[in-house]
Amino acid sequence: MSFANVFSIPIGNKVLLYAPLHQFTALVNQAALYSIRDSLQKSQLPPPVLQPIVDQLVKQPVPPSKRTGPLDTPVFLGIIPTRGCNMACSYCDFAALKQDSPMMTFHTARRAVDAYFDMLRDSTTTQAAVHFFGGEPFVADHVIHFVVGYANMRAEEYGMTVNFEATTNGLYNTNRCQWIAEHFSTIVLSLDGTPDIQDRHRPGINGAPLSDIIIRNAKILSEGPVELVIRACVTAETVVRLPEIAEWISQEFRPSTVCFETLSLSHVAADIAFAPPNPWEFATYFDQAACILAESGIETVISTADLYAPRVSFCPVGKDALIVSPDGAVDTCYLLQKDWESSGLDLRLGWLRESGFELSPVSIQHARDLNVDNRPLCADCFCRFSCAGGCHVNHDTSRPPGQYDDLCIQTRLITVTRLLRQIGQDTLADTWLADRAAAEAAVWQPNDRLLCPEVIS
Repeated sequence: MSFANVFSIPIGNKVLLYAPLHQFTALVNQAALYSIRDSLQKSQLPPPVLQPIVDQLVKQPVPPSKRTGPLDTPVFLGIIPTRGCNMACSYCDFAALKQDSPMMTFHTARRAVDAYFDMLRDSTTTQAAVHFFGGEPFVADHVIHFVVGYANMRAEEYGMTVNFEATTNGLYNTNRCQWIAEHFSTIVLSLDGTPDIQDRHRPGINGAPLSDIIIRNAKILSEGPVELVIRACVTAETVVRLPEIAEWISQEFRPSTVCFETLSLSHVAADIAFAPPNPWEFATYFDQAACILAESGIETVISTADLYAPRVSFCPVGKDALIVSPDGAVDTCYLLQKDWESSGLDLRLGWLRESGFELSPVSIQHARDLNVDNRPLCADCFCRFSCAGGCHVNHDTSRPPGQYDDLCIQTRLITVTRLLRQIGQDTLADTWLADRAAAEAAVWQPNDRLLCPEVIS
């Protein structure tokens, strides 16, 4: 039996015992920890009060799934109708032409849908999924309208259902917004906060404020059958306002989820003095915002602290997503090619041809191998199956274990706090997060494993 993925994190004079592959968390004292360790390491009987914990840990762990074999059931079909955009977000360094980027043709869109459903036809799945990315995908709303109609027709032909999801800035007229609310399963809407924040962060191409349109459309989406996820970018300026933003969202909209993500530093953001928040401040205000939103039944998430199910990859990379660009390139990442190439990555899987997808088995395996098992920084971190190392393109994990950066710090802080709240330790979560010395003892621990590698059997 291997206990390699059982972790212990100091929480003041207590220890958080965390086994993500067993879906198990417990808070124990140091004496109990030593007894549990001896029981696992030396097969000694623990005190009766600790036997239930040991019983949980000796169960066979359930590792996160990894894709193997032929690529025949993609996690979703991604469509990039255009890289163009109808906004000029202040911090955006997505270096595509705003208004003159090529748009996907109906012919390419149809071939993509056909190739996807033909691939699914020979599998046992009855559920299809189509996700739209950009730029701003609804700049090419005619392409999206066609894909939705055509994919629904193909799904009916094969006795399947199909869900549609899009990541969008929300800038369209009310008729289009109502159509989206009725035809999409999930919308991820970029809305950074109250009107003053939104207009500073996400103005129009001519610099005009657009918050009134985005807020209007967020309310339309809130009232429709679509699941609304609000995604807010947090900067050093706005981090202290997270509780205020959470209160405002809970009063104005009805999202299922609010996703707070910290600003990715770029030369564009730096030129206007935008900066990411301090990770300690972010964790504190994130937690306060999460508690406020929870009172309204709204879930709060950050992408690197996903505690729902263990995973080995942070994003679609390695999960056999097929993301089609306007020119017919098929990638496993929706970011620009120049961005992943600058990080030394090749995330191209192949091309969309007249006959269907032409994919390279070598490229597919390369993408599958980009998982947390091959990210040195993550080797001994208790977040390795919830964070999975973060973005492959923007987060360097080639450093040795324990050399944490700001993303690691905020992820570790938030993950501990959420684990404590999950087991009903709300008061301890509050006091621990406010105690900088106690929090640092956990955050800077270079190796979180309960048992050292040389004694793991």
